[in-house]
Amino acid sequence: MALTEPQAKVLAALAILKPTQALTVRELCGHARRAEAATRAAVQGLADSGLAHGSRTVPVGWRITDHGRSLINARPYREFLPRNDAATVSANGAGQ
Repeated sequence: MALTEPQAKVLAALAILKPTQALTVRELCGHARRAEAATRAAVQGLADSGLAHGSRTVPVGWRITDHGRSLINARPYREFLPRNDAATVSANGAGQ
């Protein structure tokens, strides 16, 4: 699956979280530097593709899936990860 730039930025923001952490759309807006509408569309596309999933609570907290973590570590998308976290995510399989 090819990611759009907003999707890659949102997925990268989710990739640096610990597995127990989640971000709301509003929080993702700041991390991905996107407007709320663009962030919502990106996260919905990621969820539809099985790359991220939302909690059942309100407000919804979003997390990356294992498939999403694998994809963001692929060569075309690594550039979206912060430099310090790219090595950590690759080495540990988690953004800790």
